[in-house]
Amino acid sequence: MVTGDNVKTAKAIAVECGILSSLADAIERTVIEGKTFRALSDSEREEIADSISVMGRSSPNDKLLLVQALRRKGHVVAVTGDGTNDAPALHKG
Repeated sequence: MVTGDNVKTAKAIAVECGILSSLADAIERTVIEGKTFRALSDSEREEIADSISVMGRSSPNDKLLLVQALRRKGHVVAVTGDGTNDAPALHKG
């Protein structure tokens, strides 16, 4: 789940939706903030992309970076979104 919501809200939503089984599952590398992910190198992003369950405070570019990292690893990626800020990731997803 990638959202612009703050990490605390994102974790709560992820637990409610079953993405995380509990807040105890919200550990580093499973839950990440967009600016932290963005600051990583391409290879570092690829290394952790598989383990991310929730990204909070993400920008449209953070979503795109995650899609690109997953695709470089050979994953098929599906993206949904309801705003124009989702367009870059939707286009690549």
